[in-house]
Amino acid sequence: MTLVRLLASMKDEAGRVTIAGWYDDVEPIGKAERAAIAEAPQYDDDLRLQLGLARTEGAGKSLLELINLPSLNINGIGSGDVGALARNVIPTTASAVLDLRLVKGNDYRRQVERLLNHIREQGFHVIDHDPTAAERRQYPLLAKIIHRSGGYNAERTPMDLPISLAVIAAVQSTSAQAIVKLPTVGGSLPLSIITENLRTVTVTVPIANYDKQSARGKRESQATESLGWH
Repeated sequence: MTLVRLLASMKDEAGRVTIAGWYDDVEPIGKAERAAIAEAPQYDDDLRLQLGLARTEGAGKSLLELINLPSLNINGIGSGDVGALARNVIPTTASAVLDLRLVKGNDYRRQVERLLNHIREQGFHVIDHDPTAAERRQYPLLAKIIHRSGGYNAERTPMDLPISLAVIAAVQSTSAQAIVKLPTVGGSLPLSIITENLRTVTVTVPIANYDKQSARGKRESQATESLGWH
C-alpha cells in the first residue's frame, strides 16, 4: 500500500505527470509539426476498439499529440505472491520499475533528479542500497532507488529545414499515396548522440503499420511509408 500510494502521487486521473518541473523543459513543436499531426491518420478509436479499452489517458488529446510530451510509465510491480501461490502473509518489501519517456528539451539526468525529489517530498528517505537495521529504525519511509546506467536524450529535427523538405519529396516520389509525417515517434534511438557528436541533424524513414503489430500478413496489408522526426 505504501508503494502504490507513492506511485499514485506521480500522476493525476487524466494521466498527467504531477512531478514538479516534469514538463518545464519541453521544446514546443512548430507550425509544420502541428500541421503534420493534424494531417496524419488518427487511429485512436481503432486502437481502443482492438485493445478493448473504454478509457485512455490524455484528457482528450490524441496519441500523436501525447507522444510529443514526456511520460512516466510503470513497467512492473512486484511484492509477495499471487494466484496459486498466494499466502496470508504481509510482505516486507515492494518494488516497481519505472520507464521515463523523454521528448526534445528534456535532459534524462535532470528528469531522474526530479523523480527523486518528488519521492523525497512524499516523506521518503532515498537510498541506493538495501536498508540496514539502523536505517529501518530511523526512517519511517524508505525507498531504495536504482537508476540503471545509460540513457540519452530525445532528438527532433524541424520539419521545415531544407534537408527535411528534400527527404519528404524523395520519399513521396516512391508512393502514389500520401506519406505520413510524424514529428516524434515512440521508439528509442540514440539520435541525440549522433547529432551531438557529428553536429548534424537526423531524419528516420520507418516502414511500419500504425499499431506496430508483428504478424507478417498484418504488416503487408497495413504497411505505411512514414517519416519520423526524432
